[in-house]
Amino acid sequence: MMTSRITKPVTGLSLLTSSFLIANTAAAQDPSTSDPAAPASVPNTEAGAAPAASDAEAAALAAALSESGGNAADAAAADLDEFALNIYGFADFTYTNVLNDFAYGSPYPTFLVGNINLYAGAELGGGWRSLVEFRLLYSPHGSVPPDQLFLPQPQRVNTTVQDPADYDRPNRWGGVEIERAWLEYTAHPLFTLRMGQWLTPYGIWNVDHGTPVVIGVRKPFVLGKELFPERQTGLEAYGSFLTGKTEIGYDIGLSNGRGPVDSYRDFDNNKAFTGRLFVTTETPAGTVTVGGTVYRGRYTDRYARFAFNPATGEGGNEYISTARYEEFSMAGDVRWIWDELTLQGELIMHDLAYDDALRPAILGPGPTSYYANHRDVGWYVMGAYRLPWFNIMPFFGGESDAAGEAFFPDGRAIWGGLNIRPVPRVVLKAQYTQSWFFDGTKVFGDDGIKAIDLQSAWSF
Repeated sequence: MMTSRITKPVTGLSLLTSSFLIANTAAAQDPSTSDPAAPASVPNTEAGAAPAASDAEAAALAAALSESGGNAADAAAADLDEFALNIYGFADFTYTNVLNDFAYGSPYPTFLVGNINLYAGAELGGGWRSLVEFRLLYSPHGSVPPDQLFLPQPQRVNTTVQDPADYDRPNRWGGVEIERAWLEYTAHPLFTLRMGQWLTPYGIWNVDHGTPVVIGVRKPFVLGKELFPERQTGLEAYGSFLTGKTEIGYDIGLSNGRGPVDSYRDFDNNKAFTGRLFVTTETPAGTVTVGGTVYRGRYTDRYARFAFNPATGEGGNEYISTARYEEFSMAGDVRWIWDELTLQGELIMHDLAYDDALRPAILGPGPTSYYANHRDVGWYVMGAYRLPWFNIMPFFGGESDAAGEAFFPDGRAIWGGLNIRPVPRVVLKAQYTQSWFFDGTKVFGDDGIKAIDLQSAWSF
């Protein structure tokens, strides 16, 4: 395991061009991050857990996946071929099996390729850099649209077309999800301005989202609920400074917030605000990072229709609102890394308040009722320890979610398994998950889900 020092970590924009240089640069860098957009430290990620010589390359890869760009260390590697476009990525293959009769999980054991994520990054010179990350998808083929979910016989999306390059044989096309796409300029270690689409800088898991980097297979349920937006489009400013062995950093974002098409259009005059502060300090008992994030925004949905004013003889679009609510989210995170031990946790609170004029009705028999304003609170904790044999890392965690919303019960879950890294770029994982719901009914089954997941994840 590398000794932790609070300096700027490598991010790996030149990973493919000179992986050897990056690996050796990473060996001299702090496994803890100083980029406020990625408050995770490398040892807690899987890439930093490999011992001895493999540590350097794994740490460089973890830093590249968790947050490419935004610090000075990768500029040293980029000097070899400035302005080159660097392509890298990760993928994973999973076997999942729900072991009980859970109403909302498939009873059929399944193999799947879950993520194929590609990165394109470049140092543009003069403090400018760019990163684009996108995920290749098999969907929408075979998916069931929301308007079909409750029909007696829902129809799946069929993207089968004729392949003109192969004698018109059937070909199924898939989609692309843009994870992030940004341009940034670093004027000073205390100030970098990023513009475009970026991952919301809250907690640990949302930034360390690459499957070769995170320890377990399944994302905690409270994170999957997106009590914070996973990503935003707008402006982001961040920076940090050192005082002794302690780093203090910030992140401020102004964006479209959430909406039906928030990646490229806003349907109100309100801009969402994101703010984060974090502190990372090195102690004799390891490296500790503590952070807190807030988000405030408004969700609005509208449609446009043509309207004619006979009094003036003018025509044009008018916008009709169909949904609107206010959001406020707070999150805290802590991570402690001591030699081969990692302990981490996140606590998230989300308040939602509907506009009374657009408060959605609850469908069902009887008098009309409406959804109430509510607060959702959830947390998870996880511990992992890298053993000295065969790069085996046992891990164990638990989580809780108090939904505070009608028709959504409170839930609890525990999970654990093994994480094995045979080589720095390959991770083999096994995880068992057991959950419980507490709603006083049988709507969500007797005991939630019992599932086993086996996964191989690799970077390239």
